[in-house]
Amino acid sequence: MRETVHFCGIEEIAARIDKRKTLILSDRRIHSLFGGQFPDCPLVFVPEGEAAKSLDVLAELFRQFIAFQLDRSWKILVIGGGSISDLGGYAAHSWLRGIGFMFAPTTLLAMTDASLGGKNGIDFQGFKNVVGSFQNPEAIFCDIDTLRRLDGRQFASGMAEVIKHGIIDGEEYFAFLEKTLASQAGNGNLDYMACPGETLRHMVAQSQRVKLNIVQRDPREAGERRILNLGHSFGHAIEVVSGMPHGYCVALGIVLACSFSMRRGYMTASTAQRIVRLLSGYGLPVDTASLQKDKDRMAETLFMDKKREGAWMNLVIPKDIGSVIVEKVAIPELKAFLDEAVV
Repeated sequence: MRETVHFCGIEEIAARIDKRKTLILSDRRIHSLFGGQFPDCPLVFVPEGEAAKSLDVLAELFRQFIAFQLDRSWKILVIGGGSISDLGGYAAHSWLRGIGFMFAPTTLLAMTDASLGGKNGIDFQGFKNVVGSFQNPEAIFCDIDTLRRLDGRQFASGMAEVIKHGIIDGEEYFAFLEKTLASQAGNGNLDYMACPGETLRHMVAQSQRVKLNIVQRDPREAGERRILNLGHSFGHAIEVVSGMPHGYCVALGIVLACSFSMRRGYMTASTAQRIVRLLSGYGLPVDTASLQKDKDRMAETLFMDKKREGAWMNLVIPKDIGSVIVEKVAIPELKAFLDEAVV
């Protein structure tokens, strides 16, 4: 899988594909920013963000496939963020029982998480990613310069996944993220506009290393890969009820997971504080009190989480930096925890 990741400009992709047999999938905002660098291929637009991940959008995309007469010799090139990658990968894997697809992620979240590992899918009736498949892209093209065109919320959202990888990987990577923040701080968080390109590339490459190493050992999420869901059980529930950006919700989910770990007697308060400081330093929300009015709906949403098995949740619990486990936790215990933690 790692061999499929290429660091190059969007304008360099054209030399790496068959433009006659490639359909580009993007949204109008991404096209307004980078369209001048797109390969000269047929182009289909879909809605921006999570709105793209619906059965209606998928059906319209299939109608476009028919209009362009896509057969198995064609490939899909998805240029954009995490949501459009989820949609595009699933559409390609479903069409004619599977055609090839490639990603050109333009956000930090997509470069370090959504484009990696072969998870593709859409939402259904308000529940995230419950319709989907596993299939890896044939290539991933990462243009680091696109990260400088993100707004602050988008960049911070991606940092939630990066920090998650630092917690999973251990002290060296986590400390790198702390030192990067300290040396490149501006206006209270990372000045990613002025941050050296090699620093951003190292951050992306290290997160890709963490995720791809785990995925290689557990491609179907039967065991170890579940730790990559750190912060996501709570985070997805927060996202459904609040509508906040995905990374913001993952950050709050990590904070709650740390609190749950301390309740179990695993994580020390000093380690939890260190994690919360890093999340906050990169511009992410850490105040779970803001969720108080939504905690009942959050608890209900947990019942449709993909990690649930009957009345139990496979919850990812960080014990320390570099030590993350998965434990079966009863849903009533999680509800009781939310009642106590979100006040």
